Amino acid sequence: MNFRQFAFNNVKRNIRAYSAYFLSSSFAVMIFFIYAMFIFHPDMMKTEMGRRTQIGMGAAEYVVFIFSFLFVLYSISAFLKARKKEFGLLTILGSEGRQLKRLIFLENMIIGSLSIITGIVCGMVMSKAFLYFGAGVVGVKELPIYVPWKAIGLTTAAFLSLFLVISALTLFFIRQNRVIELLQGGMKPKPEPKVSIWLCLLSVGCFIGAFYLMKQPLSQSNMMYILALGLIATYFFFSQISVWTIRLCKRNRSFSWRGTNLLWVSEIGYKIKDNARIFFMITVVTAMSCTVIGIVLSMDQVNKRAFHENPFALTYAVINEKGENWKKEIDKIDQELKSANVKFEKIQQASIGSQFRETQDRYMPIMKQSEYQRLADKLNRKKIPILKPRETLVISHPSINKLDTKQLTLNDGGEVLQVIDQFVEKSIQGGSLLVVSDETYNQLKASRKEKEDVEISYLIPDWSNKELPNPNSPEVKIGKKLIDLHDQATTPGEESGFFSSRAGSYLMGKQNSSMLVFIGVFLAAIFSLSAASFLYFKLFTDLNQDQHIIHGLSKVGLSSKEMKRSATIQIAALFFIPMLVAALEAIIGLEALKGTFADLGNTFLPTMTGIGAFFFMQFIYFLIVRAHYLNQLKRVMV
Repeated sequence: MNFRQFAFNNVKRNIRAYSAYFLSSSFAVMIFFIYAMFIFHPDMMKTEMGRRTQIGMGAAEYVVFIFSFLFVLYSISAFLKARKKEFGLLTILGSEGRQLKRLIFLENMIIGSLSIITGIVCGMVMSKAFLYFGAGVVGVKELPIYVPWKAIGLTTAAFLSLFLVISALTLFFIRQNRVIELLQGGMKPKPEPKVSIWLCLLSVGCFIGAFYLMKQPLSQSNMMYILALGLIATYFFFSQISVWTIRLCKRNRSFSWRGTNLLWVSEIGYKIKDNARIFFMITVVTAMSCTVIGIVLSMDQVNKRAFHENPFALTYAVINEKGENWKKEIDKIDQELKSANVKFEKIQQASIGSQFRETQDRYMPIMKQSEYQRLADKLNRKKIPILKPRETLVISHPSINKLDTKQLTLNDGGEVLQVIDQFVEKSIQGGSLLVVSDETYNQLKASRKEKEDVEISYLIPDWSNKELPNPNSPEVKIGKKLIDLHDQATTPGEESGFFSSRAGSYLMGKQNSSMLVFIGVFLAAIFSLSAASFLYFKLFTDLNQDQHIIHGLSKVGLSSKEMKRSATIQIAALFFIPMLVAALEAIIGLEALKGTFADLGNTFLPTMTGIGAFFFMQFIYFLIVRAHYLNQLKRVMV
């Protein structure tokens, strides 16, 4: 048997430990290959959404590759620690240091090569379904299967380089330990996990600091501080606070001496301490994934709400009011609608865009009372009281918090408006709107350098906003035609106005959400599977020691039922404690973002959807790992 055969047989013998790592690596290769296949598809450039999806998937490729690099690097370093006893035996049998390094290098390359082949083959098998769903995202009827030589070449080159570099890097991690240390491996008695009360307090302080900053106006620097404090707090939560909590449970005799509690309480402290870094990584990745999913689903809700609440099917915002081109463009729109036998009512509205010192420069348009009342009558909105000079009425959308001030000071000019009342109602202009008397409006208009904002809106009774449109509805088709005519008639940089379609804006938002979900689902699957692989490997690294403990306890009366209960609690803690922490961080983080970005709308349900999806996947992995692990422990019971 030559050296290569010896390395290959080594991989086969350790297949139980390597299996989760191999499957996770293969899955990452498969997703990378499918994304590359999608990016290089010849039909992707036919639509604007196809080009945007290419960019999004290109970014996702980098995320997959970087995550795969860190995952493989950490996994291999953990494998080396778990195989100390094996290396000790090989050293006794005469293996030299350079031979051990060569053996490890060959094993890594064997697993890496098999992962690449398996990932590409599985990617080819899954490509038809992926292209089928992808066609709907990019807006084409079909994305036919093709021979993806570029995707195969890119995937092979990228991951072969990854495994080569990491295999070379791991050689520097191998230290020349004494043979006795290698032979003892993980069987040396572990000291009780140490806990520092100061680090526990630091973790609590960082959590409090991050929460406090979330309540402040979010800036780029604040976001960085929140992220840094959150990372520090999360790491020390697992390495210190959780271990300290377990120690308190152990000291509480009424709890720890009940049934088999002492068995799992004694062991779980070591497992949490040993796996603190893994828990930290899983929590951070899961929290970020759930947050992104929550944002995407929240924005999708906002997009649907914006369509339902917008009474105007078409809107033309005038940019250059002095010229006559915008009037000609309005005439063209009228002609197209008439030729399509579409009945419409045209409504012109004017406002002044303003920012105020008391609202952190938030943009709020000002409209005169006569103009607002005319629009309110058309849309069956309630009448407002007659306003006096310098008085204002604030009309806010239900998703936007009421103003916590009785006066507003304009940034430009310093004029002060007294807030007499605030209405929560579906605003005509989408966000908050200020209504002032005609006299005040004319004074503000005369004192400002900026022009008045003019919009021409089309109220079309036949195009209802009660039901969401589809690509074949008349509103979408005619709206798209009008937008195309507008784009053809205008020169970039010389536009007289901006034309938008309610249905077109909705479909664009829906496509963007679908694209992000389409890309994000596979990334989330990689993160989830990799997290389960970490935990699977760590459990089976400690399996021999756990079998030794269970074997001894079974001799003194430990039943199979008691063993299952104790092991299940320990495995569940490893799988679900990071999930619970990540869920809390995602919910709190999005609630903080919601306070700053009102456009997010209701974030709780979308975030819980993302958390629920992760929890479901983790639960499936938990059942599989638990069944396999309990089966191994049963074998050693007397």
